[in-house]
Amino acid sequence: MKASPAVQIHALHCLINWARRHGGQPALRRSGELDRSAGLRAADITRCQDFSHTACGEPFIAVFHLVGYPLASVGENLAWGQGRLGSARTAMAGWLASPEHRQVLFGANWRELGLARMRASSLFGRPNVTVWVAQFGARSG
Repeated sequence: MKASPAVQIHALHCLINWARRHGGQPALRRSGELDRSAGLRAADITRCQDFSHTACGEPFIAVFHLVGYPLASVGENLAWGQGRLGSARTAMAGWLASPEHRQVLFGANWRELGLARMRASSLFGRPNVTVWVAQFGARSG
């Protein structure tokens, strides 16, 4: 039986914190605001079929402002996969294999994390796709 979306999101949170601790960085606490902004980004990606940090032509920072996140700095990692390749483990493995994504993942300033997982019946003409958004933040003030 396939794990529920909530279990899969929890698994990704654990994987991120495990990697950060092993990389010498502190674990991140979940942020409801970042969860909501990550969800907005995932929805934009699937709605506009635009896998980018500026999906639907929106500025990168727009989703953070929409949820009222008091940002000092923010970062984001995106992943997508078809079928079994849409798992939390596969998303994390891809981020760890990419120097740019590792830099975001292991950012020393981050204190909070928001996650979203969205299923799409199709993305870029491919069926059965899962989109992952991980947002990292440090609050101002």
